[in-house]
Amino acid sequence: MAKKEQGNSASPLERTSRMLDLVPYINTHQGISLVDLAAVFEISTDQMINDLTTLWMCGLPGYTPLELMDLDFESGYVTIRNAPTLARPRSITHEEGVALVLGLEVLRSSISTEREDLIAAIASLSQRIARLVNLPLALSASSNISHEVTTSIRQAISHRSGLKISYHSLYKDEISSRVVLPLEMLESEGSLYLHAYCFTAQDFRHFRIDRVQSAQTAEVEKPSTTPPVNSEKIRFEVKVVRPTRDVAERFEESNLEAGTVFKSTSFSQHWIARSVLASGGAVKLLSPAEIRSEIAERAQTILNRYEG
Repeated sequence: MAKKEQGNSASPLERTSRMLDLVPYINTHQGISLVDLAAVFEISTDQMINDLTTLWMCGLPGYTPLELMDLDFESGYVTIRNAPTLARPRSITHEEGVALVLGLEVLRSSISTEREDLIAAIASLSQRIARLVNLPLALSASSNISHEVTTSIRQAISHRSGLKISYHSLYKDEISSRVVLPLEMLESEGSLYLHAYCFTAQDFRHFRIDRVQSAQTAEVEKPSTTPPVNSEKIRFEVKVVRPTRDVAERFEESNLEAGTVFKSTSFSQHWIARSVLASGGAVKLLSPAEIRSEIAERAQTILNRYEG
């Protein structure tokens, strides 16, 4: 496994966080070798020795040998004693607990009902997290994802076959029929998306899977262009010039006012450019620069058609 850092390249916050995790880990893995411990935390052995040396000088106020942690690692194997205060793993925050439980609910809804073992494991983990941060056990992501739809999509991706889907567009508040070639399923901000070539639009599109109402196999011809598969989300920043319902729904933002600046992410550079242009000047893209340039070029092309 590649080391994430060498020497003291980690920030003070990252190093403090790592050392807080070190104590409970060593406490439950007494006698672990220095090499193995460094591998677990993905740092070099020298950096691990530096961390342990720092921990060796930590303890409760008073800082006498009775209050300091008793760390032994000179033999190449690590043991720890007298560290009851930090012996328990760090707890997650309430917000982190909510995100985890809702994420597990979305994951559970996309798993085949035949996998009872996975469903039971997810339910057990959700309950443990909910109890840990005092969440109601009935907390749900209210996912409307159809198991039949996700199964059809996965099979189409696997066999490189087409689908005819019924899709509810929030932007136009209508249900349309589209023929697509599914490429991959992606997750963003707790929602599942289908990245596909849309033969109806003659372009690549992202569809939120909980808005796909049905999906049936369809005969299609492979597109001549190479699908731009990209699992890395693109961060972008937008300024609202004129708040409209379309802008709020398109970018899934609320309480927008003129002058509001918000940040978001997307898997598709083309979707960002298209959405900004479709706003009709209601929003202005602040970053990234390369998409601003693409928008300017497209806008100039449109303008040229009406000049002269």
